[in-house]
Amino acid sequence: MKMFWFTLLSFLFIGCEFADENIAYEQKLVVYANLSSGFAMGVVGDTCYVSLSSAIDENSETDDLYITDAVVSISEKDSSENYVLSAVTGRPGRYLADSTVVFVSGKTYVLTVSWRDMNIIAETTVPTKMDFTSPTGETYICDGERLPVTSVITENLNLESLLNADSLEEVFEAIDLDSISETVYKNGGCYTESFASFPLFLLDYEADDDATIKVLTHALEKDERGLEPFDDLNGNGSYDNSDTFMDFNRNGLRDSSFTNLIYDTTIVYYIWKEQYLRDKNNDPYRINPFMWQVALTPIPMSWLYFNYYGLHIITLQATDQAYHDYYAGDPVGQNQFVLPTSNIVGGYGLFSSTTSKSFLVNIVRDE
Repeated sequence: MKMFWFTLLSFLFIGCEFADENIAYEQKLVVYANLSSGFAMGVVGDTCYVSLSSAIDENSETDDLYITDAVVSISEKDSSENYVLSAVTGRPGRYLADSTVVFVSGKTYVLTVSWRDMNIIAETTVPTKMDFTSPTGETYICDGERLPVTSVITENLNLESLLNADSLEEVFEAIDLDSISETVYKNGGCYTESFASFPLFLLDYEADDDATIKVLTHALEKDERGLEPFDDLNGNGSYDNSDTFMDFNRNGLRDSSFTNLIYDTTIVYYIWKEQYLRDKNNDPYRINPFMWQVALTPIPMSWLYFNYYGLHIITLQATDQAYHDYYAGDPVGQNQFVLPTSNIVGGYGLFSSTTSKSFLVNIVRDE
């Protein structure tokens, strides 16, 4: 019997030829660009990036790979319209179309880039729709009790007017403040224990089929400073030596810090959101705007989406098929040897497009 298994294993190993092929590395163009429906390039999102690729074992500086003299253009497919992108002064490797060029939902655009003997081409079809509401009458179970989920107003902001305004004050002057809903951020228990925690509100969206949805939460009052909050243990309404305070900057003093930051030092919070970033004064902060990617509706807007209290712009972006395919293979970038599914023909990178809708909501503390 032992001889039988030895013989069988021998055949199995002999029959397996490992194709360990040594593929020669070829340097190519790397291009990243995204078009936003209804806006000029660079207004929502960033510029078109053009650089050279670098081998994994090559010791190259990122800034040395940017290309400043490429020929870059975007054209409408099956049309004579062609827009030449210009290099951005002071930003090597960045290119922009003229500010009068606005990209339209439903249209297909072709990107071409040429540099020396290298050429790439890619295309994207801008998603046709992105709409959502906050459903009413929804409930979630919290600690064994079924509770109602807050519904918020989602029709209170024109993203174009926001981008054209000189200040936030100018934007708010044109907005009915009563249209901005408040929802309470609660700590502990079923509110901050997992990915499936009780949501602050829900968003039920409609988008093109198979679209990946980007959810961006932009805290408008993240830089508000004040004295670190304290627990009024003796109930006298003021801070004294018998009270405890949240030492945001870890200096042993109750002093100024970013008081709209949601500061949570519990182990569950650390597991899901990792450590806080800290500035030169050791004040903690989080990335803002903050982004999640989802593919199912309704979206439970739980504690995971928010890092600050105060007014927020919530934006949902429907992405095109190219974006979906690019992040489908290795979405968290754990394997540097696995290339994403790119729509860039002749090079690397991604040419994508989005359609967006935004609204304002106020995230308030649980008193």
